[in-house]
Amino acid sequence: DPSWDGTNTSGFSALPGGLRNSNYGNFSIEDYFGYWWSASPNGTSYAWSRLLYSGYDYVLRSSGSQRDGFSVRCLRDE
Repeated sequence: DPSWDGTNTSGFSALPGGLRNSNYGNFSIEDYFGYWWSASPNGTSYAWSRLLYSGYDYVLRSSGSQRDGFSVRCLRDE
């Protein structure tokens, strides 16, 4: 089992949902990677995303096809 024992100091309890590949329609790398969409496009067919990996203690910036299936974090105004 990968270790997801972070401190959660940010208040974002991220779980590794993996991704859905738009070319094949399959889900993969769940339990190890978590991908979240950003609101920022990267050209016309791509968008920026954030990536968490079970072996690292930082957030990576990535880019994916807008047709891929990444996780979304919804925020509520209080």
